[in-house]
Amino acid sequence: MKENLKRENKPKKDCGCKKRNRLDSYCISCIIVYILLGSLFAAFLLFAKNVDKDQVSGVMLFLVNLADGISNSLNNFKSLPLIIILIPLIGGPVEMYFFRRRENARDMAIVYTTVLTFFLILALFPQVLDGTMRFEIPRALGLGIRFKVDMLGFIMLVVSSILWVLVSMYAHDYMMIEKHRNRFFLQMSITYAGVLGTIMAGDLITMFLFFELMTFASYFLVAHNQSKDSLIAGDIFIYMGVAGGLALLLGIILLYVNTGTVAFIPLAARVSTLGNVKYLMAGLFMIGFGIKAGMLPLHIWLPRAHPVAPTPASALLSGLMIKIGAFGILRVLTSFFMPAKGAYVSYESPIWDLSIELGAAIIWIGIFTMAAGVFMALQQSNIKKMLAYHSISQMGYIIMGIGVAAYLGPKGAMGFSGAIYHMVNHALFKALLFMVAGVIYLRTHELDMYKLGGMWKKFPFTALVCLIAALGITGMPLFNGYASKSILHHAIVEAYEYGHPSFRYAEMMFTLISAGTVTSFIKLFGFVFVGKMPEKYKKVQGESIMMSLGMGGLALLIVLIGFFPNFVMDQFIIPATQGYAYSSDFIKKYLMDMNFFNSHDLITMVYVYGIGIAIFYLGIRFHLFHLHLPRWMDGDFAMNKGIRKKTLAMSNTFLHGIETSIIKSDVVIYALVLLGIILYLIT
Repeated sequence: MKENLKRENKPKKDCGCKKRNRLDSYCISCIIVYILLGSLFAAFLLFAKNVDKDQVSGVMLFLVNLADGISNSLNNFKSLPLIIILIPLIGGPVEMYFFRRRENARDMAIVYTTVLTFFLILALFPQVLDGTMRFEIPRALGLGIRFKVDMLGFIMLVVSSILWVLVSMYAHDYMMIEKHRNRFFLQMSITYAGVLGTIMAGDLITMFLFFELMTFASYFLVAHNQSKDSLIAGDIFIYMGVAGGLALLLGIILLYVNTGTVAFIPLAARVSTLGNVKYLMAGLFMIGFGIKAGMLPLHIWLPRAHPVAPTPASALLSGLMIKIGAFGILRVLTSFFMPAKGAYVSYESPIWDLSIELGAAIIWIGIFTMAAGVFMALQQSNIKKMLAYHSISQMGYIIMGIGVAAYLGPKGAMGFSGAIYHMVNHALFKALLFMVAGVIYLRTHELDMYKLGGMWKKFPFTALVCLIAALGITGMPLFNGYASKSILHHAIVEAYEYGHPSFRYAEMMFTLISAGTVTSFIKLFGFVFVGKMPEKYKKVQGESIMMSLGMGGLALLIVLIGFFPNFVMDQFIIPATQGYAYSSDFIKKYLMDMNFFNSHDLITMVYVYGIGIAIFYLGIRFHLFHLHLPRWMDGDFAMNKGIRKKTLAMSNTFLHGIETSIIKSDVVIYALVLLGIILYLIT
């Protein structure tokens, strides 16, 4: 037994060998699941499209009937949100206990439970279409635990489940170079439960509980390898997370004391009468969720965490978890600072005042977050650190869209829809880019892009999916980022057309920053995949089947959304927007049947790419990508050296204790206690 446990705690050295490319039981199992998952998702999309059965036949008719049958059987199952959360929350510890010495079986169980969660999430759709789905465990924790799934939440659930399935498949091969794999997958499962609970929360107390569960579990993903740098990054991550949690808790207390409720219901009329307290409350919520979203100047944990975290953790952190921060901001804005849907409150009404003032500030915070992120990304040589700064920049786009949604009141639908759409798109292409970085590091053990080159010869499929992701993030037409960036560009234009003329400068910065993104990914792709390959990499092994499978799924979604942007817009984004106090006439005129491929937007992208290429040329010629920046700009000022030394020892002891507990099978006790608590709460 001890020998097996020691083996699990050691990295497998021969990760690039042919053995890892062999079609073993895990690979065959995942390929079958992959095909079934694709069929299930196709059935769901046909169901969402409301396809007429008389117009289809063969496989398509089977898929439509399959989706229809599933929806009918689960349509009245109101406790689905709780079941969805329990699957990873209980499944993770159970998998670690029973399969802790059989890694293939453990990873297969993880994929199966994640796919089951995905299946149940899709089963929520009919109930969401009928209206907001609600489920409550009364009297739990005094105020009760409430779940709510509307179209906004459903979109985030689907994106999170797709990402988790594909990253779980990818992680099987990648994690062979890491120690403590059982602990990693356990914390990954608990983090997933926290993400799902946060998205489906029906009030702030429930959201806070799951938000903190996500924060503490994901700490172990950041600090996983227990090196000095990863522990320092983990310390910054947890300190910032705790500070954000305290800000949220204080905001929740203020809201409850002044309104008597923490439920996500329209409270704008009551909040507008609270005087200066409403500004303090809004600021606390912005800080609490803004830390997780990587919003300037609360972003300092992000560039520290990504370079040291295992790549699957980076893909989930950047692809999904930072979106939870933006999701929280959207939930709070639309629930507490905006009137109810159908209230028909005039834009001049005092009820809109806080939303307008807060929105104006958020727009500029978003713009400066975009600018700082892209500038710092251009200065990086480390691939993962560059991608981390681009996560900050891309979150700036989303935050700016949320700002426009709040600032323009009834006419803010363009900003709202653009923010949601970009959350979906960024999750796909940023997770894929981190997975590409993982493939490169797994084979070369190098992340400095200036020391690489010609990698397309060894990793042709990886080069292809990297190009697809790069075209997505830069906004190339026929790739997913083009649609959401076009909407966000329209939104900032509307901000100065309907609002203050100073936002004209924000629109100019938007264009320039988008060009900077183009520059970054010309640099990344050029230095890593093009050019001459260093001699020492000419004998490295090729690509892994399972890692390619995970990356291929994301690349396919990027292309499909790029070719059919109106499908996502019409079937999901617009219904989500219609659930809030935005003008139905505005939505009908500007959002429905939007022509994404109009000449104006296409010409704008030509300008953006042209400026991006020019910046790249000037940067190479005048060495502008190697500026000597002050140390504080890298976020090092955030941690005092004395605190670092003390917390390093504490973190090592803490993580070692957790690992020892897992080896001694405490996960079983954890699972039984957790199950008992949940049964007690239900009854």
